[in-house]
Amino acid sequence: MKRKTKVMCLMILFGILLMGCQKEVEEELTTAEQTSGFVPAKAGTYDSADTAVVFAKDTVDKTITFFNLVKERYYTLAYDGTSKLSDKYGTSISMKQVQEGDIVDITFLKSKKKLNSLQMSADAWKIDDVSRFEIKERQKEMKIAGDVYNFTENIQIFSNNREAQIMDINRSDLLNVQGIGHTVYSICVDKGHGYLRLKNDEYFLDGWIEVGQALIQKISEDMLLVVPEGTYEVLVSANGISGSKKVTIERDKETELDIGDLKGEEVTKYGNLIFSLSPDFTTLYLDGEEVDTSAPVQAEYGIHQMIAKADGYQTITQYIRVGQENATIQVTLEKESEKSSESSNNSVSSNSTTVSSNDPVSTSGYKVTIDAPSGVEVYVDGKYVGISPISFTKVEGVHVVTLRKTGYATRSYTIEVDGTNKDANYSFSDLTTEEN
Repeated sequence: MKRKTKVMCLMILFGILLMGCQKEVEEELTTAEQTSGFVPAKAGTYDSADTAVVFAKDTVDKTITFFNLVKERYYTLAYDGTSKLSDKYGTSISMKQVQEGDIVDITFLKSKKKLNSLQMSADAWKIDDVSRFEIKERQKEMKIAGDVYNFTENIQIFSNNREAQIMDINRSDLLNVQGIGHTVYSICVDKGHGYLRLKNDEYFLDGWIEVGQALIQKISEDMLLVVPEGTYEVLVSANGISGSKKVTIERDKETELDIGDLKGEEVTKYGNLIFSLSPDFTTLYLDGEEVDTSAPVQAEYGIHQMIAKADGYQTITQYIRVGQENATIQVTLEKESEKSSESSNNSVSSNSTTVSSNDPVSTSGYKVTIDAPSGVEVYVDGKYVGISPISFTKVEGVHVVTLRKTGYATRSYTIEVDGTNKDANYSFSDLTTEEN
């Protein structure tokens, strides 16, 4: 009996000592967490924090890849049901609401590569549906509705759920832009562009094509137009004949439009244009020829180029469409010292289309060469120039280069050609095989 009592006393004493040791270990762990940054792998714990751009997410493997804005590197973290996701106000969201290009504040357990929390960054801004923009790649600047932002070489760009480049963005695209302060960190192409080719267009060569409000362009042989994705009424006109068809443009895909059946009996029609000019000493040109505006000017139905000039005033160059017997056009020039307006009130008729256009400046004697990829059709601003490698006259300004080859996905790139007295060379990535 005494022996059993001794054993029980020893066991109680051992238990007390063990509890004391465990408490001492827990205290040491707490101290270690505060001094070394070590955190046990449990829900709600982390040892690192970051502000980053969401680069990619895999909902099958439950991983998400981020781009660090400071160190400019990529890393991937796993997430699960314990990972807390919220908007910038702290309201819970789902992983489905987290998109590529989002700027987020995250915490994570670095040793386990485990995401603890993700919150839309309160310091970040986002501008949706950006249609008026200008990108200067060499200067690393982006202008949005008059505001100028900068960006770095590692700006994150996404189109159709895949990584893209600055040159992939077309001026007709609709963008979602995100950044912090005056720096743009990500661009997502919300609405992209496709390609339109005309079939049986011989009758309309050197005429005009209008694709909704998206573009007006002279029709040339084997042209391939870059058009914003969507459904449009396409109007073609030449030799006094015009006709229209509806077409749907899909992103990154080529659509062929047969206009052979639009040719009808050729009847030339003319409209009388009455110009009201300010200042009154303005000189006006129609299709390159000076016209007398003291009386109505007769012009054939269709598209015409109008140029208005006056000493000390900004020149206006526009395309106008004549579509009725009589029309009045108000042309008001602004003084050179005043800020140029982005649009004018010029009109030909209530249903006419007017598109501003600045004639590019040619750098005489110099060439632009497309070196790669080799063996593909090359189009510049919709006009076919040949099979690569190919050279063409260097013209200063922003141009769209489109590359096409049967069986491969058509690609277009926006290039900014400078006015320096030297040749320019461009090489692009190989085309990828067309998806079925």
